[in-house]
This record gives sequence, C-alpha cells and structure tokens, in this order.
Amino acid sequence: MSSRKGAPLQALQHRGKTRPAKSPLILRNVLFATDFSAACDNAWWYAIALARHYHSKLFVAHVISAAVYVSVPPELLSEARNRARLEAGAQLAQLQRRQGGTTTLESEALLREGDVASSLLHLVPEYDIDLLVVATRGHRRLKRLLLGSVAEKIFRQAPCPVLVVPGQARRSSDQAHDIRRIMCPTDFSPESSAALAFAMQLASGYEAQLVLVHVAVGPLLNSAEGLDRLTKSIEGRLRKLIPARHGLAFEPRVEVAFGTPAEGISRSATEYQSDLVVVGVHSAGPTQAHQYERTAYRVIRWSQCPVLTIRTPPTSDPGTEAIR
Repeated sequence: MSSRKGAPLQALQHRGKTRPAKSPLILRNVLFATDFSAACDNAWWYAIALARHYHSKLFVAHVISAAVYVSVPPELLSEARNRARLEAGAQLAQLQRRQGGTTTLESEALLREGDVASSLLHLVPEYDIDLLVVATRGHRRLKRLLLGSVAEKIFRQAPCPVLVVPGQARRSSDQAHDIRRIMCPTDFSPESSAALAFAMQLASGYEAQLVLVHVAVGPLLNSAEGLDRLTKSIEGRLRKLIPARHGLAFEPRVEVAFGTPAEGISRSATEYQSDLVVVGVHSAGPTQAHQYERTAYRVIRWSQCPVLTIRTPPTSDPGTEAIR
C-alpha cells in the first residue's frame, strides 16, 4: 500500500470511482488574519484560493496589539496609535491588491486594536464568518508560547472551522488552488464525525481523494499475524464510516498507522502527499493553550500542509480521544 500512497490521482481512478456529487458546503464569508509576516503571506494564497472556489466574501483582518505601545511615552501615545492605524491600513490595502488578489472577489479590510486572538474571535460572530484562516510559526517551545499559542487559542475557541497554515506549508498562488488529497484522522469517537463530514464535503467540492486514517496506540504486538489481524480489523471499521453512496470522485482510501497520534497522523499525511488535513479538536479555555502542547497542535507543527480544525465540545473523559 505504501508504495502507491503518493501516486498521482489518475493512478487511483479504479472501478470504485463514482460520479462526483455537488458539494453542499457553503462558505459565504471567509476571514483571513494577518500580521504582515512571511508566514501570513504564505497563508494568504490559501485564503484567496478558498474564497474564489466557494465565491465567498473575503475579510482581511489585522489586529494592532497593545504591546507595540509599551515603550511609547504617554504624551506621544495618541500620535503613535494614529500612525500605527494608518500604516496598518495601507498594508491591508496593499495586501488586497497583491498580484490581483481580491480583484475578482468581494472583500473588506478590518482593522482592530487589542489582544490578537480575542479580537479575531469577536470578529467571527460579528461578520458571520464561516471559515477563519490563520498562520502559525511555532516550532520550538519558546516560539510556540509567543506565536503558536495564539493560533491554538483561536482554533480551540472559534465557533467556525479554522484553517491553520504552518510556516513550512509553502505553496505558490497556483498550487494553493490544487487540493487533490485530503486526509482525515479518526479515533472512532463522535467527535471525529464532524471532521469526517466536513472532509467529505471538501473532497466532493474539489473532486479530491479522501484518505481516512486511524492511529493505533497501545502495546506492540509480538507477531506479524497479530499485527495483520489488527490492521484488517481497523480497516474494516474505517470503511464502515464511509457511506456506500458517498458520491465522491474517487473511492476513499483507508490507512492504519501505528505510534503516537501526532506522529502517525503527520507521517501518513506526508506519505500520501496530502494537500489538507482535517481534524476534530476540543474546545479549551483561554489559558489552556499555554499549559502544554497537545496532539492537535503537534499535528499542525509537524504538518507540511494546512490543517483544518473542526471544533467540538469537550467530553467528560479526556483520555479517550486521539486528537485533542
């Protein structure tokens, strides 16, 4: 199986191919958050591509953090704030014009001041946002505390799906349009169902290959026969999650990985050359993103492609989910 994981989609067009169904997914409003960094410039192309694909209105937002005024004397604060707003407004306008970015889209620039994550989260209900696109640059722990935790607070609290684009997921404007393989990890919990449903809608709309993966954790098996039985059993459970009349352009594939959840998911996504990973994540309070690095963030940190997070309510038993 592994030898064909990264094969072109044409090689996967077998007799299981069905007529693609029209995707019911509607994204009327897409919000893209930027701090004008290189990481956000990269995420910009994904926001543009999605907005064009779904004919969405694109909101381009920047939040001026209060931290930029820490060293400003009180008597100069008003002037500094005015200057910061003018400069940020000009950068937003320049971004919207970048290589004709929003010329074919309805778009609107949003400028706010305050805590970055909180300000962006407030914009979601205010503008009826269906998808939020953010970048993250967190790799090492120190960087994560300064940068990556903002993204984690957003995707664990936003009431809409959040597309998190890691810095290493670099694509050109043309490549960002090309979603050909979508990977969706599942742990067979109800929380995974929402992510799978969203992944199937995306796969339908993009006529993409859907790969459903489960990471088996626990004690290692002592025999090849035992490992083979376990693998086939899990593959059977995975196939039962896929509707018989799924209407996708390609027959979905199933994959069983072994190891820790984050490692197994990241490794499978790389081997399949996935263009997008869709994961279900749990809600978290404002301070929880700073406590420790959890599975969902590790998946994002190691991913070579964007990760779409679908937030679900917390459960009473935090030990049952592979993705949190």
